[in-house]
Amino acid sequence: MLSTIKVNAEREGKQTVLKGSSCNAPYKVLHYGSRHFHKHLELIMLSATPGIMDEDEIDIEINVHEGAHLKFFTQSFGKLHPMEKGAIQRTKVQVKKDGVYKFTPHPVIPFANSKFKLYNEIHLDESATLIWGDIIASGRVHSGESFKFTRLHSVTKVYCNKKLVLLDNQLLEPGRQPFDSILFYEHYTHQATLIYVSPFAAELKAELDEILAVRYDEITFGFTQCAPNAVMIRAMGHEGGLLHDWLGAMGQLCWEFTMHKQGLDESGSEEEQTPQQQAAEESPGKRKQSRRSGTKPAKKEVTAKGAAKKAKAIPEALAQEELEEVIAEAVIEK
Repeated sequence: MLSTIKVNAEREGKQTVLKGSSCNAPYKVLHYGSRHFHKHLELIMLSATPGIMDEDEIDIEINVHEGAHLKFFTQSFGKLHPMEKGAIQRTKVQVKKDGVYKFTPHPVIPFANSKFKLYNEIHLDESATLIWGDIIASGRVHSGESFKFTRLHSVTKVYCNKKLVLLDNQLLEPGRQPFDSILFYEHYTHQATLIYVSPFAAELKAELDEILAVRYDEITFGFTQCAPNAVMIRAMGHEGGLLHDWLGAMGQLCWEFTMHKQGLDESGSEEEQTPQQQAAEESPGKRKQSRRSGTKPAKKEVTAKGAAKKAKAIPEALAQEELEEVIAEAVIEK
């Protein structure tokens, strides 16, 4: 089955709006929450199928116009069912001047005997920003299908001003590669990648050198500035949900850093708030939001490590909230 998804995001005043979208069954694109709650645009891609089947073809086209800011979400884990011929997903992204595009999807889970090709081509203007992630699982681990898929090939090309600045080419063939060995997955079952391409990449790298100068109990990671305007983070772990929360928190850090460098504030205008809303912000549930601009807190040692331990004991829905608080504290301490 051939499926197509097209999205056009444009800037109108201070707001980013959905100017046009099209898709065919079984996919659908909807606003993620209230369309007026943020200055940026948030969309979610839904699917009415249990996953990607044999001979499926998915074409995705995303256009972020000048000054527009778009966050694109997925519905759930991407399941790749057993295949004979294989399936393919092609994504093309265009981000214009001062545009920002963030995409950190759920993990891809290849079932036994699945074959999948993932091709991403992204074109950025010089002042545009890309926050792009992916997570590849080894399979249905608890069903005994770890590395039982046939082939998974993921290619991501990022161009800036028509010049190739980053190429991530991963070919996974468990029948031919020793995934338990060094330089492969070793003892891990999930791999996450976050790519940040922006004119602010070098400054973000300097921040990450301090923010990520700790170790997590459940995640092993590394990061590098792989081009003058590109930073890549690679992380390994054993839980897709935890890695997705961690990747989402890191992506949000990149988003907020970009908004700060662009001189934008998406927290909303205080002048437009009612007295009841202002009083609500003083409640315990809102305090951590005000801490980002309030008095500098007392410095905590190894805060991120403590948060990683908390993430093991709390529901996955709260893990990202904990990690975002830790990252915010690290930025304040900086």
